[in-house]
Amino acid sequence: MGGKQDIRKNSFLIKMFGKFSIQYGDRIITDDIGRVKKVWMLIEYLIANREKAVSQEKLIEVLWSEEECENPTGALKNLVYRARNVLKKLGETVGHEAIQYVRNTYAWNNQIPCHVDVEEFEEMCQKAASHDCDVESKIDCYQRAIRLYKGEFLPKSSYADWVVAKNAHYMTAYNDCVLQAASLLEQEERYEEVIHLCESAIAYTPYEERIHCHLLGAYAKIGQYNKAASHYEFISKLFYKEFGVSLSEETRQLYKMIAKDMHSLEMDLKVIRDDLKEASVCGKGAYYCTDYDVFKSIYQVQARLIMRTGFSIHIGLITMTDRQGNVPPSHVVQPMMEVLRETVTSSLRKGDVVWRYNSAQLVIMLPMTTYESAEMVMDRLLFNFRKVNKRNDIELRTMLCVVEPVEKPYGLPRA
Repeated sequence: MGGKQDIRKNSFLIKMFGKFSIQYGDRIITDDIGRVKKVWMLIEYLIANREKAVSQEKLIEVLWSEEECENPTGALKNLVYRARNVLKKLGETVGHEAIQYVRNTYAWNNQIPCHVDVEEFEEMCQKAASHDCDVESKIDCYQRAIRLYKGEFLPKSSYADWVVAKNAHYMTAYNDCVLQAASLLEQEERYEEVIHLCESAIAYTPYEERIHCHLLGAYAKIGQYNKAASHYEFISKLFYKEFGVSLSEETRQLYKMIAKDMHSLEMDLKVIRDDLKEASVCGKGAYYCTDYDVFKSIYQVQARLIMRTGFSIHIGLITMTDRQGNVPPSHVVQPMMEVLRETVTSSLRKGDVVWRYNSAQLVIMLPMTTYESAEMVMDRLLFNFRKVNKRNDIELRTMLCVVEPVEKPYGLPRA
């Protein structure tokens, strides 16, 4: 115990994932101290490049890349002075000792032992990828690397180009660690650990679909089918909401395989009926469909029914554009599409179906409608949307078409 305390007392413990902090002995400073971004950027850059001395020209380029500076050399010296004062909070002599100046270059002092989370992360990734490691050692190295990752690399400095590049590198490496560890744990049939691993990982990288696939598979392996179904619905909505796309064919096929195993033989029809009833509860208004295959199946059934009932069915397309007829930027279209979805579903009947075709379009299915009544429905939707939409730079364009009766199933063209 005493040895650990000695190492800690005479070493820098630096964290760059999630939130930047430097610890020396029992004292800790974080980038919450002070309001000058460039002071922290200087410290962060020297630490991130501590294996080499950095020229004044390079530091000036990094720190003043997008602004004019009349006397950059003097400004840099002043910034170093202020950075050393910040580091003095760790100890009276630490500030001057930590940042060294030699022959027109600055460098972080590696004579003081330094433990940096990103460096340890890289080391664990390299060890895990080594062919000399057995499975258990690989799993251990991957898990140690994963525990070190606490979020984005230097999030408060994410505006800097060099931080953006490193953040992308570390995020990719983190995803790879999770995927490799999950695969190895599945080989060992340690599915509970796969679940814990993936549930934690999606908090940091929610849009890595392959991690969700491992999680779905692990839920199924230990019989948690309800969790698998619930999670599949969650990610379907997530990808539609954020990107206006459906899940990949691989994920959908995986879920279909899981769904086949979800229901054992059931001799009581009422149990099946109640299960279907519970799964279809959707409140007031139209049914909002997030899965392409589900919407396609509904369309095919409705098209077949026309032959028997004689009632016409129409589908409508609602497209969101700007005044020039182009798709608005993502930061505009995403929240406005959510408003449109809520308006459309609440304005339609329970028997109608709504599907998000892509990031800026909704398709609606209107059973038992004439063309004239379908036009009235579309006009009502536009009117209701205008009541809640206060932006005058957003327009809606609509189209209608009748569903033709068929004897064999067919589907709509995929986006």
